[in-house]
Amino acid sequence: MSLDLKRCERVMASQAIVRFVESSTWPSMRSTHTMTLARRTLLAGGLAAFAAGVVETQTPPSPAHSDPANSTVSLDDLIRIIGRNDGGVSIRWTDGILTAHIDSVTTPLFRVMSQIFSRHRQRRDGGYDSVVFELAYFADLETRELLENWRNPFTQSTVAVPKTVLGPTPYVITPERIAKRELQYSGGVPFNHRFAIDRSADDLWITEMLDAVMPSPAPGVPGFGFHENFVYQASAADLADRSQTHVAASVQKVNVLGWRPWMLMGNIKGTTMTRAYGRVIDDIRALPETFRRLNAVHGQGLVDQLDEVLRFID
Repeated sequence: MSLDLKRCERVMASQAIVRFVESSTWPSMRSTHTMTLARRTLLAGGLAAFAAGVVETQTPPSPAHSDPANSTVSLDDLIRIIGRNDGGVSIRWTDGILTAHIDSVTTPLFRVMSQIFSRHRQRRDGGYDSVVFELAYFADLETRELLENWRNPFTQSTVAVPKTVLGPTPYVITPERIAKRELQYSGGVPFNHRFAIDRSADDLWITEMLDAVMPSPAPGVPGFGFHENFVYQASAADLADRSQTHVAASVQKVNVLGWRPWMLMGNIKGTTMTRAYGRVIDDIRALPETFRRLNAVHGQGLVDQLDEVLRFID
């Protein structure tokens, strides 16, 4: 069975916000790259990213804080922690649990098993060109088996569960460690994406922060905020070996957003949080067995065509 994007589109198209985005009133969030994937495949990813019903907010995110480790960790070092500095493919995999938060009550719902594939290459100004895409699976809490259908414990209804493909998305990481992307890749509004660095003895922590404040896309549809943090941990001693294009790094993920459209939560007020753990690797064969098994069935046309999917914009 291949990635069931038609089913994904049918489920998402049932939401008003998705219909609005597909009407092209918002700027296109599709990649301009030419590849074997259908244009609708990439559109499904863009919709999942920005029509996910995330947390409402009217306060823009604050800039990354200043820290003393910035003076000892170069941008090249940062790239070798979050990916590779030679233009090769790296994979950030995370495995965690999405919980619902309603009236101060927390309810585990399902697993989110995410893979973010990326490439980075250095620019003449010292920054880095980057391109990423995400392939995520919603899975059973205990067995990690892919969910084709999910019974909503709040509405008692059973809904179809889509697979999620986001991107590919190109952006630039500046020498000041700020990631910048064109508005066409962020729903037409600024996307705040930055990095902070902390160090204690041999431990280095890179915090990658992503925030967006989206306006209301249509009458009756509220605006929303998207908040996601990745904290990478690596060894300063490993980083000192300049021959390594990538250094071993673990990663912790926390995101906060609202109901995904396919959950069909109706008028129920609440939010979701995902907390996950994982690693950054530079060899797809090092993926955990569960990811490799799911990719073999549901990731064809993506994970087997990484050079085609992850193309830099020249």
